[in-house]
Amino acid sequence: MAARKSTARRKARRAPQRLPRQARLIAGESTGSFLGRLAQLNHMPLDDLMGLVGEGGKAMQPRYTEVYLNPDALERLAALTARGPDVLQRTLPSLAPHRILAVGPGPVWRWPQWEAKDVFLVRACDLCATAKRHPSDVYLVSVTRWRVCARHHRWLDNLREDGATWLPLQDVPEVVRAHRDRMRLERRLGAGGRALFADALHITAFWWNIPSLSPPVWESRGRLLGEEVGGDLRLAPLVSYPETKRLVWMLAARERRRMRGTWSVEHDRAWLDAVGEMLDGWQMPAALALVPVDIWMQHHSIPPLHQSSSRPAQGKWRRLPTPLPHEDAPSNTHLEQLTCLPWQFGDEPPEPDETMAWSVAGRA
Repeated sequence: MAARKSTARRKARRAPQRLPRQARLIAGESTGSFLGRLAQLNHMPLDDLMGLVGEGGKAMQPRYTEVYLNPDALERLAALTARGPDVLQRTLPSLAPHRILAVGPGPVWRWPQWEAKDVFLVRACDLCATAKRHPSDVYLVSVTRWRVCARHHRWLDNLREDGATWLPLQDVPEVVRAHRDRMRLERRLGAGGRALFADALHITAFWWNIPSLSPPVWESRGRLLGEEVGGDLRLAPLVSYPETKRLVWMLAARERRRMRGTWSVEHDRAWLDAVGEMLDGWQMPAALALVPVDIWMQHHSIPPLHQSSSRPAQGKWRRLPTPLPHEDAPSNTHLEQLTCLPWQFGDEPPEPDETMAWSVAGRA
């Protein structure tokens, strides 16, 4: 009896055969979304497909959470798709080495029964999917809770309801321009540019959370979208995107010289005055709106808090190292984990006296 069980276990752990029908790989897709498409193409329940990949309990809906594999399960998925594990890992972000589960007794996968907290899943643009002959119900791993399709002028987010997958941007073309500029900045500066965008986005969140600090143009953009801005967190990063982009360029100008060691306290004063003038132009109360900028500066002090061997090279647009302590963060780390600032959109705003105290402390 024991011999028969051992033989059955060895058979179960043999590499499975290639599935008859294969799903095209989509760069940035979630593993759960890919497995869901693979199961659908082969007319099999998702639970049955996961049984071929390994052991892990009950499969979840790909739209809500992500699935993770250990090395043995990855090998089995590679066999099912007739693709090398390295190919799958390059294409599906959640199969990257830092996301792989620990080696265990045999192939194992884990599909948490709650919404993923370490990744954001955003539905792909259905027009892009149609043009590439992909199914429209594809979920991508995103570093933000939203994505912009610059080709079709759409704001895509992680809402799961039917009919609530995107917002049109035709009436706010400055949002699309801001997105293109941000992508260009990150291509030029690399990981450091991505971290600075995370910081700029969270400075913007501080302004959003205190309505008296929000520039009037945010409400105007909200009206163009046919939505009421107040309290709608879905619109917050959208209507503030152009100002966030402008701010990140300001942060990058300071950070490159600071990390190179060519920045002084006098430079800081002039830079802060320039930021204040920018806020005045946006019709914001600069004295209070500079509070989160002051706090950001404390995290990016002069000289750098830690001497790093990685410094920005000379030249206008050379790669910028990711500031400590995030210098080793993977490229798909979401921005809420990458920023040095503690708040996000929707947080309870501080009391006015507390805000003023932060301002005074930052300037001291």
